[in-house]
Amino acid sequence: MVSREHDDVPSELKGNDDGQALYGLIRRFFEGKDLEAKSHDKVSADSALAVLKIFAGNRKVQFWDDDDAKNRVINDIDDFLYDELKGKRGIALTTDEMDEIIEDMMQLARSRRLLER
Repeated sequence: MVSREHDDVPSELKGNDDGQALYGLIRRFFEGKDLEAKSHDKVSADSALAVLKIFAGNRKVQFWDDDDAKNRVINDIDDFLYDELKGKRGIALTTDEMDEIIEDMMQLARSRRLLER
């Protein structure tokens, strides 16, 4: 078994391959924003962990066949992006950016089977 180590991820994501994948996915959206590099890392890591928690709370058998389950996860991620990142942290994400983040996260969840039991 091959283990990949990434020196460029925050310590809270070390050993968490799924978290690291989400971190890399969302971090690129913050690079054009008015944040310090250290803030990019923190916000990206916090976001990855929050989304992993959303995924963990919604895992089920045949998740991808259940439109209601998919919509719940999409709404939960949307609420997180809007309330936490845009609202509390003041990160200027457009609706299109949030939609793209959600779509990318759902694709990653599907390819890594993060929502299936």
